[in-house]
Amino acid sequence: MKEQENDYTKDKWLSVKQMLVILGVLALLAAGIWGYNSFRLKEITVEGLSRYTKDEFLNKLESDILFGLTPVYCLQDSLTQKNIPFVEKYEIEYIDRHTARIVVHEKRVTGCVIVMGRYMFFDKDGIVVESADSLLEGVPVITGLKFDEIVLYKKLNVQKQSLFDTILELTRLAEQKNIITNEISFDPNYAVTLYLDDITVLLGKRTSYDEQINALSGILESLQGRTGIIDMQNYSKENGEVILKEQ
Repeated sequence: MKEQENDYTKDKWLSVKQMLVILGVLALLAAGIWGYNSFRLKEITVEGLSRYTKDEFLNKLESDILFGLTPVYCLQDSLTQKNIPFVEKYEIEYIDRHTARIVVHEKRVTGCVIVMGRYMFFDKDGIVVESADSLLEGVPVITGLKFDEIVLYKKLNVQKQSLFDTILELTRLAEQKNIITNEISFDPNYAVTLYLDDITVLLGKRTSYDEQINALSGILESLQGRTGIIDMQNYSKENGEVILKEQ
């Protein structure tokens, strides 16, 4: 009889112990769910993007934050600086427990050269910042540059370093006037030719091209739907000579 009572007490103790373990597990799960819901990111804003959409950028971070699943206290670890093409760096600001803001600083690209089928993009100083197998929209291909080698993150050593100043001026002026330039070409004497969609523009060799580009904006508006070569080599404010050879 005493042995049966001991077995009963033992079984009762095991049942109580098992119940306590189950209650402990349930408590931990409840605490985890509460903590997760309390700190889960519900909104992420991204600023400073022009090369990527928000979804493309977040995907390149190789994180599940795109789906709003990352707790805010884990965001810093998941967003350690990754090497993303055309992105210099990005900064994270925590607005509250459910909201974060990412500010992206993109690399400034002024042009590119084609080497063995790849597009090598460089900045205003001629430093090669990225390599890609496709052309970026709005970035002109530069032809006529001569160089022996090209190394990523190194300055492109061309025949005349001041050509990068010319490229920067042309791309800046074209952007201001909403002129989409597909190619900027230098001949052996450094005379410039612009290739647009249906129009070729001869600019010649100058120290500054602001007068020509400012005038070109209005000329292109009057030539919509036409193709040909615009000769502006002798153009100036005093001499408004512009020759169009239609094709």
